[in-house]
Amino acid sequence: MHPSGSELRTALRAQYNRIIVSIGLLVLLPVVVIGEKVRAGSGRSLLRWGVSIVATMCGIRFDIRGRPAEDRREAVLVPNHSSLLDIPALFWADPDVRFVATAGLFRIPVLAAAMRAVGTVPIDRHDHERAQDQLDELVGRRDFVAGGDVAMFAEGGIAPAGQRLPFKTGAFSLAIRTGCPVVPVAIRGSDRLLPPKGRLLVRSGVVIVEFLDSIVTTGLTLEDRHPLRDHVCELVCEAVLAEA
Repeated sequence: MHPSGSELRTALRAQYNRIIVSIGLLVLLPVVVIGEKVRAGSGRSLLRWGVSIVATMCGIRFDIRGRPAEDRREAVLVPNHSSLLDIPALFWADPDVRFVATAGLFRIPVLAAAMRAVGTVPIDRHDHERAQDQLDELVGRRDFVAGGDVAMFAEGGIAPAGQRLPFKTGAFSLAIRTGCPVVPVAIRGSDRLLPPKGRLLVRSGVVIVEFLDSIVTTGLTLEDRHPLRDHVCELVCEAVLAEA
């Protein structure tokens, strides 16, 4: 069966968008690093500017719902992870957010430099003892914890299409130990525009980022991290499926 005209246009647009994204990454990542070296904080501003331009050129719109801007301080954000688009979508939704990312991403020199420029912290998810040491160090960094929202993708990686990975406890341990509230975040539509292993073939469309009600962790102990994880996982999964 031959593809319809609409399917051909969609495929051609995805190829066009892949070129835009590839060029955008090649240009933007070094610019973020250089900008941050020139003036502290400018790397983050340049990154958001770049995300805005690339998204617009690719026909992508971010629809932000929930949590007002004045509440976006010192919380642990726990979003689902269905696509590479989740990261720019969350960054667009909360420009001050800092990410805790898998250490494997830091093996790519230019990407690692750009991530460090905007305050991203590595966690070795494949070595439990090392990850625990890194988490301990992060808890002790009051400048990091008190500097604004921290985002951790609790699934530990991008989930296969149509599925969810089990939530890990690191984000909830961090929230409990620092006394920060947990904010579940449901990201919808990103996997339709750029599926897992989509090779940057980005489709045009809307990505919804919905901040759910925050959960206070005051008074909780580390023994509570498992039920807290399960509760947040249920909330996020229900919200992701709400408009599927």
